[in-house]
Amino acid sequence: MYDLEIERVSDEIRRRRARRVLLQLPDGLRPQALDLTDALRERTGAEVLLLGDSCYGACDIATRQAEALEADLLVHYGHSRMLPDMGVPVIYVEARTEVEIGPIVERAIPLIKGWRAVGLAAAVQHVHQLGEVADALRRRGMRAVIGAGGGATPHDGQVLGCDYTTARAVAGEVDGFLFIGGGRFHPLGLALATGKPIVAADPYLSSMTEIGERELKRLAMKRMAAIAAAKEARRLGIIVSLKPGQFALSEARSLREKLARQGKEAAIICLDEVRAGTLVNFSEVEAFIDTACPRIAIDGVAGLRRPVLTVEEAQVMLGERRWEEIWGRSYLG
Repeated sequence: MYDLEIERVSDEIRRRRARRVLLQLPDGLRPQALDLTDALRERTGAEVLLLGDSCYGACDIATRQAEALEADLLVHYGHSRMLPDMGVPVIYVEARTEVEIGPIVERAIPLIKGWRAVGLAAAVQHVHQLGEVADALRRRGMRAVIGAGGGATPHDGQVLGCDYTTARAVAGEVDGFLFIGGGRFHPLGLALATGKPIVAADPYLSSMTEIGERELKRLAMKRMAAIAAAKEARRLGIIVSLKPGQFALSEARSLREKLARQGKEAAIICLDEVRAGTLVNFSEVEAFIDTACPRIAIDGVAGLRRPVLTVEEAQVMLGERRWEEIWGRSYLG
């Protein structure tokens, strides 16, 4: 289903004369990990190691682990490049899929029938298929709009869990967005970032998901309630991620100072993965502020029954910004 680009990766390993290679794969590709390891080892003669730690996105690059293992090369699967190389060189393999897109577009048509202009967005595995989707919509008299890529999302129409720049750039031109990809993670972020109705077409499950105004209103109420609860807290924990693309220690220090000026006590908690089992042990902390991926706060930390705010929500709590400023604008890029 996915193009793992074995020949290209093998050529790069040989060209760089890498003797020890570390593979970093997201959960969805791990069922193929052993076959991939064998194929690369047979073609290159290099020692190929598999990383069992997290692989949540292009911000979660295992450079520290690669250095600890004295790897000559890190191969990161499932995402496009976001960060410059830091020490160990990194090859990115986007793992694009060739799953047939036509049938799922047909199923989406009834849900977007009233839209005159349709914004298109996709995870990196499907960005190469957006042209085909656009052609199918135009044949039905709809205008298809795809935002230009750049920066953290180099491909036209590409979105990340934390970056919807391509969609926001064209949100004013469209009635809603058709997202191509699996799960609800990206479609919900797309709705938050644009304020538009979303139809998500999952080509793996042949399923459709709609995210409209009602769901966004419910989420807005939950976020407002979290801000109100955190405002009453006297002792807070400020979460700092050690992942290279999420590290924001200076921002955490600034927040700690601002909280202190309002008579609140805050401790900076540094960790690699934000899990309820870790945070729940800080029983003195009444609320948390998340300086890592904003989706951690928005999607919630399952099992943690204390409010977790994004940095922007913390600014509302501190009186620096108004709620109306951040909702639908600053939550996600």
